[in-house]
Amino acid sequence: MADESHDIRIGRGMGPRISVDLRRRRLGRRYIIVTDSHLARTRGASLQAAFRRRGLPVDLLSFRAGEASKTRAVRDRIEDGIIALGAGRDTALVALGGGVVGDLAGFVAATFNRGIPYVQIPTTLIGMVDSAIGGKTGINHPAGKNFIGAFHHPKAVYIDVDYLKTLPIRHFNSGMAEVVKCGVVADRGLFLELERHLEHIVRRDPEVMSRIIEACCRIKVKVVVDDPREMNRRMILNFGHTFGHALETLSGYRMAHGEAVAVGMVAEAALATAAGLLAPGAVERITHLLRRLDLPTTLPEGVVPSALLQVAHRDKKARQGRVAYALPVRIGAMANIAGNYGIPVEDGLAIQVLRGMMGGPRKGRTSAG
Repeated sequence: MADESHDIRIGRGMGPRISVDLRRRRLGRRYIIVTDSHLARTRGASLQAAFRRRGLPVDLLSFRAGEASKTRAVRDRIEDGIIALGAGRDTALVALGGGVVGDLAGFVAATFNRGIPYVQIPTTLIGMVDSAIGGKTGINHPAGKNFIGAFHHPKAVYIDVDYLKTLPIRHFNSGMAEVVKCGVVADRGLFLELERHLEHIVRRDPEVMSRIIEACCRIKVKVVVDDPREMNRRMILNFGHTFGHALETLSGYRMAHGEAVAVGMVAEAALATAAGLLAPGAVERITHLLRRLDLPTTLPEGVVPSALLQVAHRDKKARQGRVAYALPVRIGAMANIAGNYGIPVEDGLAIQVLRGMMGGPRKGRTSAG
C-alpha cells in the first residue's frame, strides 16, 4: 500500500535539501511546521526560513515541550491552530522534533479532514531510530501511554545526523536504549558493534551514528512492512516496552522513555530466562551494555512490582486479562509470536522477576529532577 511506503533519507545539514525535496514532491499547496517550545525559535525558525526561500507557503505552530503535552488538550490546540491558519486537504504537516512532536503531529494529520499528508523530521535519537518510522501516532491517557491513536505513515522521514550534536546527554542515552533494543530483537551484529565500539558512539561520531541509525531503520522498516498494523510480528519491537510503558505511567512521565525501556528490557529479558527461553548470560550482556550507557537497570525506588504489573495489565496488547510480552530467545532473535500479540506469562513469575530487580546498583537517572 502506498500509505505504508517508507522513504527515509539520512544525511547531514539537510535543512535546505528538505525544502528542495518537498518543493519537488508537492505534497501540499502549503505547509505547517509543528514543533515544540524548545525548537520553535531555533530549528523551527531556520526550517521555516528555508521553506520560504524555496517559495513554499509555510506557517509554524508550537506547544510546550515534554511528554506531558501528549494529551487531548494539546491535540485540540494544534487542531484549532491549523484551522485558524486556514488548513485544508491541500495542507501538509511537518513534524519537527522528538517522539512527542511526531506522535502529536502525526495523529492530527491522521484525523484532520480524515487524513492529510505529513513528513517527519526527527531531532532526537529516539525519533531517528524508532518513533518517526512505522506510522504509529497517538496521545497518552491517564490510564496509560499511547492509548488513543491511529496508524498514519509519513510521506517521508528526513534524518539529519547533525541534530545529535546538541542533543542533551540524557536524551542521547535514552535514544540508545532503542538502539540496543534493535540489536536484541533482530541484529546480533549491531549488538556486537555496540559492545565493541561504544566509545565512538558516545562521542557521536557522524559516520558511526549514520551507520547505526541506518541499521535500526532497516530493521524497523522490514518488520513494519511485514506487519503494518501490528497484528503479530511487529510485536517484537515492543521488547522492553510492556514494563517500560508501565514505568513511564507510574512515574508521571518523569522517567525518560529510553530509561523506562532500559529497565523494561532487563526485566523482560530476565522474564524470558525465568520462562526457559533465554540463557542467563544474555541478560547479563544486555544489562552490562545498558549500564555502560548510564541507563537504569533496576526498578526505581518506590516502585512496587504488583503496582507495575497492574498498569501492564492495561497495556493495549493485553488479551483476555493476561499480559503479553515480546521475549528474546537469544541476542538477535525473538520468540515466535505469529498470530499472537506476544508471549503470555503468569503474573506470579513476573512478580518474582520484578522483585529480583528491586534495589541494588543504579545507573542513569530515573526522574527529571
